Amino acid sequence: MVTISSSSASDEQQLNGRQKRAKNHKCQQCDRSFNRPFDLKRHQLVHTDIKAHKCPTCSKSFGQKSALKTHQLVHTGIRAYQCPTCSKAFKEKGSLKKHQLIHTGIKKHKCTICSKTFTQKGNLTKHQAAHSDSQPFQCFICEKTFKLKQQLRKHLQKVHHQ
Repeated sequence: MVTISSSSASDEQQLNGRQKRAKNHKCQQCDRSFNRPFDLKRHQLVHTDIKAHKCPTCSKSFGQKSALKTHQLVHTGIRAYQCPTCSKAFKEKGSLKKHQLIHTGIKKHKCTICSKTFTQKGNLTKHQAAHSDSQPFQCFICEKTFKLKQQLRKHLQKVHHQ
């Protein structure tokens, strides 16, 4: 078991271990931004049906190789990274680092519409969908659209058994 500690855990940059760069490459479908054009191009696969990476254990397919690698940990059950504060365990080091921000109490991501604050940017992004009429995620079977990727996944499972 690997434990990552953060003495103060007050500095997100310390937890990430790298400088933040400008995110000048913006996705036209969901408004996410990326540091490099390569990252944007890789991200854009989430808006398509292309899933070229198949799990050899269960045959589930993924658009990104990294998503397949993360998924394969499901079959092992190994959660090697443990939070020293609450003992919650994670499969990936990055997930632990992101989780550790919860214990700092710092919520630096603020909704510009209702001022609600969040520890993690991803939670703010999901929250902001509630304020928007945009539905960038489309079902490739029936063409129904959704505000969140999670909603599309749930739809595919329940309605189309995918």
